[in-house]
This record gives sequence, structure tokens and C-alpha cells, in this order.
Amino acid sequence: MLVRLLWKPLPESWPEAAPQRSAGLRGLAARVWEVAAGVPRDDDVERRVRRGAMQAIVRESFQQTVAEQDSEHRGPAAFAEAWKARLAAVLAQETVEVTGWGEITIAELDIDLGWSLYEAASRARAEAIARAVATPGCRRGADDGPTVSFEFSIAADGDGSLGRVQYAICESCGVGLLKKISFSPEWHCCGFGTLALRELETRHPALTWYTTGQYAHAQGFYQRYRHRSDSPWTADQHPCPHF
Repeated sequence: MLVRLLWKPLPESWPEAAPQRSAGLRGLAARVWEVAAGVPRDDDVERRVRRGAMQAIVRESFQQTVAEQDSEHRGPAAFAEAWKARLAAVLAQETVEVTGWGEITIAELDIDLGWSLYEAASRARAEAIARAVATPGCRRGADDGPTVSFEFSIAADGDGSLGRVQYAICESCGVGLLKKISFSPEWHCCGFGTLALRELETRHPALTWYTTGQYAHAQGFYQRYRHRSDSPWTADQHPCPHF
């Protein structure tokens, strides 16, 4: 839903076959399309251009807020507030430069559409985070001796995969090796890393877990998780000889 609101062209009306969502999100999304359809221009092409320009402003405000995540580490609520503040600052200007659009005059756009779009997209992001669960795992490639490799996703119904987890286990040695957790930047700091590690522990209890070498910004996360987990995680970079 987030992608549909910020990246897909806004249609004239809310689709009949809208994905199942809470009544609140359905109402917000319907309002976006209602406001978009009512932009007061006789020329349909001009109306579509104005809608697209406002959507581009909301999207770019979102992307700039995402770009700050590596340094700010904002949780979902703080992210929404930062995005809102950035959008308000942009809409308060007379003109703004938007990637792919050049200079846009704010007074020529429909501000109500921008705020309706922000509210619906922000709610869609929050609901995707709340609904996120781990999918069933699948094996990756052929077994390598006693070790078996797996993969699963963190996904929200209607929003598809939000990220992937790759790992391997050696049951004979009681060892699990976390190879990679990958989430796109817009889903950083949403609790999905913790969800993924807890899922590993639930699926394979009693294993001692290792991780591969991690980027510096991820090392702190693994250290914090290791200290509060009931399962044994180790900082040692040398799992059993079968890996």
C-alpha cells in the first residue's frame, strides 16, 4: 500500500477491489482519491500533472527522511513525525525543487491532497509494521554435508516481503549460522531484526548461534540482542568445522 500511494499514479477513484485493511486506513486512502479527483481544473491532463507533482513532493519528503535513518535510528512513531515536519516545511515554501520535476510552485497545488496522501501513506507504513510476520522457511540449494541452508522473509499481508533472512544450521554440532538479514532502508528501525532473530530461536531451539562478520552499524544491534536473548549467541567468528 505504501508503494501504491507514493509511487503509482493516483487514479480518479478508490479501486473497488482495494486490499483488506482497517476501516481507518481504507477511509484515509479513499479520502486521497476523493481529494485527488476533486482538484479543481477543467483540463484532465493539468489535473493529473498537479496530482503527480504533489505526490512527488510527499514521496521526496519520505525518501529524505528514510535517508536519515542510518544516523537518526528513528522508530516508527518518530519517523512519522520527522516525515510530517519535513513535509510541512516544504509546503510552507513558495517554490520547491523536486527531483524529476524541477521547480514547483506550491500555491498552484492542492495542499489538502498532500496531507491526505501523507496521512494514508503514514498509516499504511504503520499497519505494515504491525502486521509483519515471518513466512515459512525454504531450503536454499543442496545440503553441504551435515549443514542445511534456509531462507525466510519478514512480510506483511498485502505488502509482500519487507526483508529476507538467510541462515544455515548444523544439527550434529548444535550450531546455527546467521548469514544475512536484509531490509530495504524504508523498513530500518522497525523491529524486524529482532523479529527475525527470535524466529530463528523459535524454529531451532537449543542451537548456539553465530553471525558472519557484520558492518559496523549492525554490530551494536547484535551485541544488544545477544545480551538479552535466552538463546546462546556468541561473538566468536568460527562456528563448527562443517561450515
